[in-house]
This record gives sequence, structure tokens and C-alpha cells, in this order.
Amino acid sequence: MASPSRPAGLPGLVLAALGVAVLPAALVLPLALEPLDRWALAVLALALFVAGQSLRRGAGQFALLGFFFLTGGAAQLYMTEPLWFPALHLKPQNGREWVAVAVMVAEVAVALRVLARLGIGRLAAEAGLRLGWGRIAIFLVLTTLFASPILNYVGRGAGAAYAAHVVVGGALLSLHLVVLIAMSLVQSPVSGLYRLSPVAPAGFTVAASLALGAFAFQHLPHVEDEVAYLFQARTFAAGALSVPAPPEAAQPGLDYYLLQVRDGRWFSTSVPGWPLALAPFAALGVPWLLNPLLAGLSVLLAYRIALRRLGRDQADLVALMMASSPWLLAAAASLMPHTLTLTLMLFGWWMVIRAEGAGRAGRRLFAAGLAFGWIFLTRPLDGLILGGLTGVWVLAGPRGSVARAAVYGAGCVATGALLLLHNLAMTGSPLRMALSDYLDAHWAPGANAFGFGPAIGPPGGWGRLDLWPGHGPAEAVLNTINLTASLQFDLLGWSVGSLALLYAFFLWTRGKRVFDWVMVSVAATVILVMAFYWFADSYYFGPRYWFLAAFPLFYLSARGCDALRARFPDEDGAHVRIDSILALSCLFGLLVFTPWRGAMKYHEYGNFHASYRRALAAGAFGNAIVLVARNGEPGSAFMLNDPWFAADRPIFLLDTGTLDEAALKAAFPGREIIRYDAGWQPREGRG
Repeated sequence: MASPSRPAGLPGLVLAALGVAVLPAALVLPLALEPLDRWALAVLALALFVAGQSLRRGAGQFALLGFFFLTGGAAQLYMTEPLWFPALHLKPQNGREWVAVAVMVAEVAVALRVLARLGIGRLAAEAGLRLGWGRIAIFLVLTTLFASPILNYVGRGAGAAYAAHVVVGGALLSLHLVVLIAMSLVQSPVSGLYRLSPVAPAGFTVAASLALGAFAFQHLPHVEDEVAYLFQARTFAAGALSVPAPPEAAQPGLDYYLLQVRDGRWFSTSVPGWPLALAPFAALGVPWLLNPLLAGLSVLLAYRIALRRLGRDQADLVALMMASSPWLLAAAASLMPHTLTLTLMLFGWWMVIRAEGAGRAGRRLFAAGLAFGWIFLTRPLDGLILGGLTGVWVLAGPRGSVARAAVYGAGCVATGALLLLHNLAMTGSPLRMALSDYLDAHWAPGANAFGFGPAIGPPGGWGRLDLWPGHGPAEAVLNTINLTASLQFDLLGWSVGSLALLYAFFLWTRGKRVFDWVMVSVAATVILVMAFYWFADSYYFGPRYWFLAAFPLFYLSARGCDALRARFPDEDGAHVRIDSILALSCLFGLLVFTPWRGAMKYHEYGNFHASYRRALAAGAFGNAIVLVARNGEPGSAFMLNDPWFAADRPIFLLDTGTLDEAALKAAFPGREIIRYDAGWQPREGRG
């Protein structure tokens, strides 16, 4: 690569410095700007910095394209509703959204101008020769098909609106792809790839998820399940499966999803694997720390597996994608169990792979079994699926034998049997979970069952999260389409679609390997089996029921990247340019998409979490009985309760309007009663 010239160096330095100057302005103007506008300023700072650094290295066209790639993708997010099912505003709603439209128009104009200089006809002919126009068309159709969630429109019979969003969404994905194509054809700002120890992306994953947890999630639960997990972790930390039932006068105010009072006991009905792992951290007051540590470990394990199967280049890419994945970072910033199950799966697979090269590998196979048994203890269906598939691998794979499979199975039983013991203690039967008892009693017997039937699902449904009564094949197909759209959005947060490299694997990889098909089988099995479950959650941090397909998807995406490299031989630094735009795409997911999600979806979640926490820290409640107004999510207050109602801590109860205050004072003598309103108003979308 030619050395950068002086004229390019000075403007580049100015742009980079301007980017550094704009960033503080985005952070110190909380009173003057809305969170979305502060985020937009931060993106502008990033784009200026990237453009400046590229220009300093003599890559002027890359600088221009990179600037509009970052700002154009951000402009699309600016016009996207973030909650529940993301939806683009097809008609700008205010002047700032018209500015966003102008940015996207400028993006396509710049890309077309660069391509015209390079010769659009020649480039099109070369693309058709190397990739095949038929396969290019399939790629574009797949990208467009999953450009918008479908449940948001089917539930209200808005087929025309859905079609419009799919077409416009697909066009925008294609626009951003054109920019990347142009970037792959011009001089790159780097002359080679940087080699980093896998500890670097792992450490960055820990730091990024800790930051997201602190500033966006605020170390607090955002869904009801997390409140139940925290409650259970605290009881486990104290060496108990349950706590004494609250006084009868308080029970209506403590009625909360997944928490149950029965036979003089108060307990969480959640499956115990995650709360057991969380218990030591809950005892130390840092339950938010475990998931980020597990996320970093999962990156290291994924790197080691990919290194064995693919080699250094693609192992680096797997680690890079995982470290920048909004899906994985959000899961790690939450208090949900999915990061634990992913880490256990990767550890188990790493033990199995190491066992393949050893004549005597009983300890490794037993350790693998322990990991998959703990997955069963945490999420039973995931444990059955992945544990079973891994058992087939141990039995029929390299050095496979019945004896090895038996050792692996013994490990599975050693930890998996803990669920049966927990069931026995909580329900009196090792085969019946407390969760099943709870939902059977509150919904209907078998309502949370797996499979198809007219009585499956919660009574009355859950709106757009459960379209029709019961569960059948049509709803399973719609759920799968919706989850795929969510995966394309959340997996990597790329403006060209997070599944682009996965499509490339299927369309352009030659000589697919055995382990490739193993990963395809794992991902396909997870997706197919989960179609039989009535609830297809994507509203929190993406398709979380597909979470154990994450590593196979990253693995196959790395293979897709290798397929593109093979189609474009390394002439004049072609591979460096391809890897540069992949790195920039990951940068977009990490520093543009993830902060947008954090600021617009997770942060304060409607302000009620922060309100309770600030009041508690200020000592406003003392040890009072606090009756919480209904206009906020009660879980944000319930999670502050001590399960044993310590004498020096407040007690938070939902103000049902029927609580007997005299009975409460008698049940908790010496405590005053305070009514508290967090002042929260639900988000209705931007105007």
C-alpha cells in the first residue's frame, strides 16, 4: 500500500480530532438532548474518527464510504421503533427524521459515485462470474424476506403494511450492502491484519457487557423471570429452598409471576440451575457480575473450538463476532440464564474435542457430561436437545464407543439428577417441576406443554406474543419467521443483515466439511424443536430460545467469510479489504447498534427502576411498608425485598387497593406505611 501523503494526513487528523471533540458533547448534554439525539451525536463522532483515521492512511475513498456506512445505518436505526417488534417509520415523523432520510440518500449517492468511477458494468460482470447471478438473487431474496418482524402485522391484519416494511427494509439492507461492496474495491486503511491474543476479545466482551449492564440495564431485572431468579438465588445463598410464607395480610401485595406461597412456604418456581450458579454472587451483592465473566469465558472456549476445526484466521473472526454481538452482550448484561447455558455447552464440546485426541479420556468426557447435565438443570429442554446430540457425537464420532458414551452419560446424570431431587423437595414428585405445578394452577393443566393443541398457552393469550388460542403448525411457522427476522436484526446488529455471512456459507462454500454439517444440524435442530413451543420470545434481547444455536451460527458465518475470500483471490490485498469491511461491520454492531439498543430499549425501562433505587439509596423508605402504585412494573420494587423481611429493610407491596392497613401494621409492628408512586409513564413511541 502506498504511504499516506501529507495532504491526506492533515485533513484526516482534523477529522479524527473533530470526532474526539464531538463525543464529549454527546455525553454532557443530557438536559438539552433526548437520549436518541445524544446517541446520534456519538455515532457522528465515531464516523468522523473512523473517516479521519482512514484519510490519514491515504484511503480517501474508504474514509468517505466508511463515514456514510456508519451514519447511514445509524439513520435507519434513528427511524426505527425499538420496543417489542422493531419497525421502521416509513414516513418521517419530524424534521430530524427527514435529516436521517437525507443521510441515507447521501449514502447511496456516494456509493454509486465510487462504483461508477470503478466501472459498474465491469464490476457487475465480475460479480456474476465469481458469485453467479442466480445465487446473488437468492441472497437478496433471503435478506429481504426477513427484513421485518411479521407478528407485529399479522396480529392486526395489516398485510399491506408488512409487505411495505419488507420491501423498504430489503431495499435499505441492499443499500448498505452496495456501500460495503464499494469499500471492498477501494484502498483499505490497513495494510494487513492485526493478530491479537484471544484474551483480548474475551476481555473486551467482559468489559462491554459490564458497561451495558451498568449503564443500560442498571444491574436490575427487566422481566419477571429475572425477579424470580434473584429471589431463588438469595434463598439458595442462605442454604434454603424456600422461606416462611409472608403474613396473610401482605400476600395480595406480593402476588407476582413465578413466586408462589403454598403450604406455609414462599418460593420461586423457577428451574434451579441458574439460581444455584448465581447464589454466591447474590450473597456478595454482585449478581450482575456472573454473566459478563461467563461471556468472556464463552469467547475463549469458542475460539479454541474454532481454532481446532478452522484455523487461526477464522477462529479470530468467530471471537470478533462474538465479542461484538449485541445478542450475546445483551444476554450477558441481563440476569437471564442463557449465557450460562452457552458457556456450559462450549465447555462440554471443548472437552469432547480434546477427548477425540486421547486414548483414555474418561475425565474429559465425564466433565462434558457434567456440563450438559447442568444445562438440563437450568433449561431442561435445552439440556435434552444439546445433551442428546452431543451424546450421539461421543458415541459415533472419532474414537466413539459405547464405553465413552457411558462415561459421558454418567456425568450428565450426576448434575442433571439434581433437578429430580429439587422436584421431589418442591412438589413431592421427581418428575413434576414446581414451574409446571404453578402454571397448571394459574393457567390450566397442560397449558405450558410442548407441542400442538387447542388448550396450549396462557388463557386469553399474550397479545402479539401469542397470536391465537392454542398452538398449531401455522403459528409455529409464523413464530419461526419472526424469530429469523429478529436474528437477522440482533445477532450482529449489522446494517446489511446479521445473517449475510450465513447465507454466504450455504450459497458459496465449496467442499463443506463434516463439522460444518454438525453445526448446521445443531442449529437446525434447535430451531425446529423450538417451533413446537407456543412462546417465541424475541422482544427482550432477540430470539433467546435459539440462544444455544449462537456458536454454530458464528462458526458457519466464519465459513461463509472464507467462502467469499475463496471467490475473490488475494489480488492487490483483496482479503485485507474484505477483512477491513468485516471489522467495520462488527464495529457498527458494537458501537452503533448496541448503544442504540441500550439507550432506547433497556435504559431505565420506563424510569421506574431508577426511581425506586434512588429513593432507597437516599433512605427515603427506612424500614417502612411501601405500597407501590400500579403505574409501574412492580418487579422493580419486589426485587428489593429481603425474602425474610429483615427488620431494618423496607417491604415493598403492590398497592392493590384491597390491602388491610390495620392488618399490615399488626403483622409488621413498628413499621409505618408509605404510598409510593414512581411517576412512570409507558412509552408510546416517538412523535
